[in-house]
Amino acid sequence: MGPRTVWEIDVPIEHRLDKTRKGVHVFTGLAENGHEAIASALRACEIAQLHASSGQPIPAGTSRGDWSARGLRPDWELRWDRAEKKQIVL
Repeated sequence: MGPRTVWEIDVPIEHRLDKTRKGVHVFTGLAENGHEAIASALRACEIAQLHASSGQPIPAGTSRGDWSARGLRPDWELRWDRAEKKQIVL
């Protein structure tokens, strides 16, 4: 495993019924590269959606570098095909 840095993944969102309503959901966490960062954000989102759909609390990261997905809106679609990755310089 190489050095890990902090990444920000910005995922455009659209309301399911009103496509004129748009926004961005932001994920952050540690990853070795941009590809791993997007995969980690997607995995965190999928885990959060599974927990929410089964009525369980959404897991929160245990440290600042952990990936988690808070504040997801069930009536909004995440457009992963348009996700942008940014390396965060501290």
